[in-house]
Amino acid sequence: MQIKPKNEKQARILYLAVVGVLVISALIIGLVAALGKKATPEPDVTPPVDETPTPETPDDGKTDAEPKEEPVTSYLAPATGAVSKTHDDTLPVYSATMNDFRVHQGIDIATADGADVFATARGTVSLVWSDPLMGQCLSVDHGNGVVSIYKNLSAELAEGITKDAKVTAGQKLGTVGNTALVESAEEAHLHFEMTYNGEAVDPLSYISEESKSVSFGEDTAYES
Repeated sequence: MQIKPKNEKQARILYLAVVGVLVISALIIGLVAALGKKATPEPDVTPPVDETPTPETPDDGKTDAEPKEEPVTSYLAPATGAVSKTHDDTLPVYSATMNDFRVHQGIDIATADGADVFATARGTVSLVWSDPLMGQCLSVDHGNGVVSIYKNLSAELAEGITKDAKVTAGQKLGTVGNTALVESAEEAHLHFEMTYNGEAVDPLSYISEESKSVSFGEDTAYES
């Protein structure tokens, strides 16, 4: 049933009342919506920050890939003197000390007592030991299966010569001594051996001809 206002004044009042109700309703609806939107937290779309520390690169001027050393191809005479006894691991040779015949796996370089002994090539000191028969000894690993061995040294080695020490070709290792009991009747000498993959080889086949011509002379210091 439709209510009709009695006059124009009543109609205007009714119209204003309806508009007021609509305005108030719109304000209430808007306020409720705004409060609901504020109460709901918006998702955080900010990407997470990686707090893992970045390792510092040392500024030492070196590159990641260090160049590899070229393999040793030339060997020097380890002492200056004369080859008084050669290598022979098959035919026994006479031992003046032991008064018998035995194989000789190295070479003897006759020289002065206390003469300097040098590394035949660059490498790493792989072992230092005192042998009950051959006295003070040390070996140098030159890579590619080649090892040089120095025996009958003086007990005191050169400064810095210890196991794992890096040496260069011609670097002093020690001096000639008289510590090898089985060769004590021989003249002062360095007993020098070389091995390849663990097998004894003739050192004279490795030492360069130029070094042999410079370092090895005629043995005139000893007469049997």
